[in-house]
Amino acid sequence: MLALAAVIALVVTACGGGSKSSSSSMRGDVLDPPVALPASAGPFTTTAGGSTTLGQLQNGKLLLVFFGYTHCPDVCPTTMADVGQALRESDPNVRAATEVAFVTSDPVRDTPNVMQTWLSNFDTGLPNKFVGLTASTTLIDSTAKKVGVPLEPPVKQKNGTWTVDHGAQLLAFQNGQAHVLWLSGTTVADYKHDLTQLVEQLPAKGA
Repeated sequence: MLALAAVIALVVTACGGGSKSSSSSMRGDVLDPPVALPASAGPFTTTAGGSTTLGQLQNGKLLLVFFGYTHCPDVCPTTMADVGQALRESDPNVRAATEVAFVTSDPVRDTPNVMQTWLSNFDTGLPNKFVGLTASTTLIDSTAKKVGVPLEPPVKQKNGTWTVDHGAQLLAFQNGQAHVLWLSGTTVADYKHDLTQLVEQLPAKGA
Protein backbone atom coordinates (compact mmCIF):
# COMPACT_ATOMS: atom_id res chain seq x y z
CA MET A 1 0.00 0.00 0.00
CA LEU A 2 1.34 3.43 -0.81
CA ALA A 3 2.34 5.41 2.25
CA LEU A 4 -0.26 8.03 3.11
CA ALA A 5 2.18 10.90 2.60
CA ALA A 6 3.00 9.61 -0.87
CA VAL A 7 -0.67 9.26 -1.71
CA ILE A 8 -1.37 12.84 -0.64
CA ALA A 9 1.49 14.09 -2.78
CA LEU A 10 0.24 12.13 -5.76
CA VAL A 11 -3.30 13.43 -5.28
CA VAL A 12 -2.10 17.01 -5.28
CA THR A 13 0.02 16.46 -8.38
CA ALA A 14 -2.41 14.39 -10.43
CA CYS A 15 -5.62 16.22 -9.56
CA GLY A 16 -4.36 19.72 -10.06
CA GLY A 17 -4.28 20.53 -6.37
CA GLY A 18 -6.37 18.56 -3.92
CA SER A 19 -6.41 21.15 -1.18
CA LYS A 20 -9.03 21.91 1.42
CA SER A 21 -10.68 25.25 0.74
CA SER A 22 -11.11 27.54 3.72
CA SER A 23 -14.32 28.89 2.19
CA SER A 24 -15.87 25.44 1.87
CA SER A 25 -17.89 23.70 4.54
CA MET A 26 -16.81 20.34 3.16
CA ARG A 27 -14.71 18.20 5.46
CA GLY A 28 -13.11 16.32 2.58
CA ASP A 29 -10.53 17.84 0.25
CA VAL A 30 -11.99 20.28 -2.26
CA LEU A 31 -10.57 19.96 -5.78
CA ASP A 32 -9.87 23.14 -7.71
CA PRO A 33 -10.15 22.61 -10.61
CA PRO A 34 -12.58 19.70 -10.33
CA VAL A 35 -11.87 16.30 -11.89
CA ALA A 36 -13.97 15.32 -14.89
CA LEU A 37 -15.73 11.96 -14.91
CA PRO A 38 -14.54 9.89 -17.90
CA ALA A 39 -18.18 9.16 -18.68
CA SER A 40 -17.62 7.10 -21.82
CA ALA A 41 -14.85 4.96 -20.30
CA GLY A 42 -15.81 1.32 -20.56
CA PRO A 43 -17.45 -0.95 -20.87
CA PHE A 44 -16.79 -2.27 -17.38
CA THR A 45 -18.17 -5.64 -16.30
CA THR A 46 -20.29 -5.27 -13.18
CA THR A 47 -20.80 -7.55 -10.20
CA ALA A 48 -24.32 -8.16 -11.53
CA GLY A 49 -22.85 -9.64 -14.69
CA GLY A 50 -23.80 -6.78 -17.00
CA SER A 51 -21.72 -3.98 -18.46
CA THR A 52 -21.72 -0.24 -17.92
CA THR A 53 -19.77 2.97 -18.24
CA LEU A 54 -19.16 5.41 -15.42
CA GLY A 55 -21.50 7.88 -17.08
CA GLN A 56 -24.33 5.33 -17.19
CA LEU A 57 -23.67 4.41 -13.59
CA GLN A 58 -23.91 8.01 -12.43
CA ASN A 59 -27.31 8.60 -14.04
CA GLY A 60 -28.11 11.77 -12.10
CA LYS A 61 -26.90 10.42 -8.76
CA LEU A 62 -23.95 11.21 -6.54
CA LEU A 63 -21.35 8.68 -7.71
CA LEU A 64 -18.56 7.69 -5.33
CA VAL A 65 -15.63 6.02 -7.11
CA PHE A 66 -12.83 4.10 -5.38
CA PHE A 67 -9.99 2.07 -6.92
CA GLY A 68 -8.80 -0.84 -4.82
CA TYR A 69 -8.78 -4.62 -4.45
CA THR A 70 -10.57 -7.17 -2.31
CA HIS A 71 -7.40 -8.70 -0.84
CA CYS A 72 -6.37 -5.29 0.52
CA PRO A 73 -5.65 -5.70 4.24
CA ASP A 74 -6.56 -2.24 5.48
CA VAL A 75 -7.51 0.86 3.45
CA CYS A 76 -10.02 -0.73 1.06
CA PRO A 77 -12.23 -2.57 3.57
CA THR A 78 -12.04 0.32 6.02
CA THR A 79 -13.11 2.83 3.39
CA MET A 80 -16.00 0.71 2.15
CA ALA A 81 -17.15 -0.04 5.70
CA ASP A 82 -17.07 3.62 6.75
CA VAL A 83 -18.93 4.79 3.64
CA GLY A 84 -21.55 2.10 4.14
CA GLN A 85 -22.02 3.11 7.77
CA ALA A 86 -22.22 6.80 6.86
CA LEU A 87 -24.97 6.05 4.35
CA ARG A 88 -26.91 3.94 6.84
CA GLU A 89 -26.79 6.86 9.29
CA SER A 90 -27.87 9.37 6.62
CA ASP A 91 -31.39 10.40 5.64
CA PRO A 92 -33.23 8.08 3.21
CA ASN A 93 -32.94 10.63 0.38
CA VAL A 94 -29.14 10.60 0.71
CA ARG A 95 -29.03 6.80 0.61
CA ALA A 96 -31.31 6.69 -2.43
CA ALA A 97 -29.31 9.30 -4.35
CA THR A 98 -25.83 7.82 -3.77
CA GLU A 99 -24.14 5.15 -5.88
CA VAL A 100 -20.83 3.57 -4.82
CA ALA A 101 -18.52 2.09 -7.47
CA PHE A 102 -15.52 -0.04 -6.50
CA VAL A 103 -13.12 -0.39 -9.46
CA THR A 104 -10.71 -3.26 -8.97
CA SER A 105 -7.00 -2.64 -9.34
CA ASP A 106 -6.47 -6.42 -9.30
CA PRO A 107 -8.64 -7.73 -12.16
CA VAL A 108 -7.03 -11.17 -12.29
CA ARG A 109 -8.17 -12.15 -8.81
CA ASP A 110 -11.16 -9.82 -8.42
CA THR A 111 -13.79 -11.55 -10.54
CA PRO A 112 -17.36 -10.17 -10.44
CA ASN A 113 -18.38 -12.95 -8.03
CA VAL A 114 -15.44 -12.29 -5.72
CA MET A 115 -16.22 -8.57 -5.64
CA GLN A 116 -19.92 -9.09 -5.11
CA THR A 117 -19.30 -11.34 -2.11
CA TRP A 118 -16.76 -8.92 -0.67
CA LEU A 119 -18.85 -5.78 -1.20
CA SER A 120 -21.89 -7.41 0.41
CA ASN A 121 -20.04 -7.05 3.71
CA PHE A 122 -20.40 -3.27 3.49
CA ASP A 123 -23.72 -2.37 1.83
CA THR A 124 -26.16 -4.22 4.12
CA GLY A 125 -29.50 -2.43 4.36
CA LEU A 126 -28.75 0.10 1.62
CA PRO A 127 -31.15 0.61 -1.32
CA ASN A 128 -28.27 0.90 -3.81
CA LYS A 129 -25.88 -2.01 -3.48
CA PHE A 130 -22.21 -1.21 -4.00
CA VAL A 131 -21.19 -1.96 -7.59
CA GLY A 132 -17.91 -3.70 -8.35
CA LEU A 133 -16.36 -2.94 -11.74
CA THR A 134 -13.70 -4.84 -13.63
CA ALA A 135 -12.17 -4.62 -17.09
CA SER A 136 -8.82 -5.04 -18.80
CA THR A 137 -5.81 -3.75 -16.92
CA THR A 138 -5.32 -1.21 -19.70
CA LEU A 139 -8.82 0.23 -19.33
CA ILE A 140 -8.63 0.30 -15.53
CA ASP A 141 -5.24 2.03 -15.58
CA SER A 142 -6.29 4.62 -18.17
CA THR A 143 -9.47 5.42 -16.26
CA ALA A 144 -7.59 5.80 -12.99
CA LYS A 145 -5.07 8.08 -14.68
CA LYS A 146 -7.85 10.30 -16.04
CA VAL A 147 -9.21 10.90 -12.54
CA GLY A 148 -5.80 11.29 -10.91
CA VAL A 149 -5.65 8.03 -8.97
CA PRO A 150 -2.18 6.41 -8.92
CA LEU A 151 -2.12 2.66 -9.61
CA GLU A 152 0.69 0.15 -9.89
CA PRO A 153 0.28 -3.26 -11.57
CA PRO A 154 -0.16 -6.23 -9.19
CA VAL A 155 3.21 -7.85 -8.42
CA LYS A 156 3.61 -11.42 -7.17
CA GLN A 157 6.35 -11.69 -4.58
CA LYS A 158 8.79 -14.59 -4.21
CA ASN A 159 6.89 -15.83 -1.15
CA GLY A 160 3.69 -16.14 -3.19
CA THR A 161 1.97 -13.04 -1.84
CA TRP A 162 0.81 -10.15 -4.01
CA THR A 163 1.30 -6.42 -3.61
CA VAL A 164 -1.06 -3.95 -5.28
CA ASP A 165 -0.25 -0.28 -4.75
CA HIS A 166 -3.09 2.16 -5.34
CA GLY A 167 -4.20 5.64 -4.35
CA ALA A 168 -6.40 5.82 -1.29
CA GLN A 169 -8.75 8.59 -2.43
CA LEU A 170 -12.52 8.27 -2.77
CA LEU A 171 -13.90 10.67 -5.39
CA ALA A 172 -17.42 12.14 -5.33
CA PHE A 173 -18.85 12.92 -8.78
CA GLN A 174 -21.82 15.23 -9.30
CA ASN A 175 -23.04 16.02 -12.80
CA GLY A 176 -19.86 14.65 -14.36
CA GLN A 177 -17.35 16.38 -12.07
CA ALA A 178 -15.67 15.63 -8.76
CA HIS A 179 -15.26 18.69 -6.55
CA VAL A 180 -14.49 16.68 -3.41
CA LEU A 181 -12.39 13.68 -2.45
CA TRP A 182 -11.67 11.94 0.84
CA LEU A 183 -8.45 10.22 1.85
CA SER A 184 -7.88 7.22 4.07
CA GLY A 185 -8.78 7.93 7.68
CA THR A 186 -11.90 9.99 6.98
CA THR A 187 -14.42 9.43 9.76
CA VAL A 188 -17.98 8.19 9.37
CA ALA A 189 -19.21 11.54 10.71
CA ASP A 190 -17.24 13.47 8.08
CA TYR A 191 -18.52 11.24 5.27
CA LYS A 192 -22.08 11.69 6.50
CA HIS A 193 -21.70 15.47 6.73
CA ASP A 194 -20.32 15.82 3.21
CA LEU A 195 -22.63 13.28 1.55
CA THR A 196 -25.66 15.14 2.86
CA GLN A 197 -24.44 18.42 1.40
CA LEU A 198 -23.41 16.88 -1.92
CA VAL A 199 -26.79 15.22 -2.43
CA GLU A 200 -28.53 18.52 -1.63
CA GLN A 201 -26.54 20.09 -4.49
CA LEU A 202 -27.80 17.59 -7.07
CA PRO A 203 -30.31 19.05 -9.55
CA ALA A 204 -33.91 18.16 -8.82
CA LYS A 205 -35.27 15.34 -10.94
CA GLY A 206 -36.95 16.70 -14.02
CA ALA A 207 -35.18 20.03 -13.68
